[in-house]
Amino acid sequence: MRRSVYNLLREAQQKMSGFAVFMNYQFMHFGVKAEPAALLSVEVELGGESMNLEDVADVAIPEEDQFALIPKDQDSLFAICKAVAQAHPDYKIEQKSMSGEEGDPGETDADDGDNDKYVLCTMPEVNDDRHDAGMDYVKAVYEEMTAKIEAANAAYDVKIAKQLVGAKPEEIDEAKEELKKLYDQIMETCKSYREEKEKQIETAYQEYLTKKAESEKAESERQAARGEDKGSKLDLSQFVGEE
Repeated sequence: MRRSVYNLLREAQQKMSGFAVFMNYQFMHFGVKAEPAALLSVEVELGGESMNLEDVADVAIPEEDQFALIPKDQDSLFAICKAVAQAHPDYKIEQKSMSGEEGDPGETDADDGDNDKYVLCTMPEVNDDRHDAGMDYVKAVYEEMTAKIEAANAAYDVKIAKQLVGAKPEEIDEAKEELKKLYDQIMETCKSYREEKEKQIETAYQEYLTKKAESEKAESERQAARGEDKGSKLDLSQFVGEE
C-alpha cells in the first residue's frame, strides 16, 4: 500500500474516531450515573483565574449517581458549587459537613478541620419527562455525530481515489476495503455507545417507576387504614338520652 494512502487512512480513522469519542462524551453529560468525564466541562473561577475542577477539588463517587467534590481549600467551596451549577444545572447540589453533622450555615469553620465541608452532587431522577427527554437527546446526538462520520468517510474515499488514479484495480480495492473496515468498526462503536446510554436511561426509569408504585401503594394502604379507623368508631350520640 502506498504511504500516501496509508497516511490518508490514518487521518480518516482519527477523524471518524474523534466524532465517536465526542458523541460518548455528550452522552455522559446527560447525567444518570456519576461519570467523571462529565466534570471535564466544569471551570472554577478563583481570583479572576479559570481553573479545572481537578485543580481545586478531589472527586469521589459515594453512590453510583453521586459525586463528592472535596475542596483542596475550603475558601473555594462556593466557587465550586457555582461552577458545577453552571455546567450542570440539572444536578442537585448540596454542601455537606465532612463530620457528617450539619452545622449552622452562618458559622465559620475555618479553624476546625472536623467541620470542613464538601459538595455533594446528585443526578436527577429519571421520571417520565426526563426519560423522554433523554431518549430524544441520545437520538439527536447519535444522528448528528454519525452524519459527520459518514461525511468524513465519503470525503476520504474521494481523497484516496485521487491518490490512486491509474493504480491497479487490486490496489484500489484494497484501499477501499480498508476504509470501509474502519468506517464499519467506528459505526459499530457508535451504536454500542448509544445502546449503552439508552439502557442506562431505561434502567433508571424503571427504578423510578418501581419506587413510585411502592410509594403509591404505601400511601393507599395508609389511607385505607385511616378509613377503617374512622369506620370502627361508633357514633355514641344516639345512645345518649335527652335531658
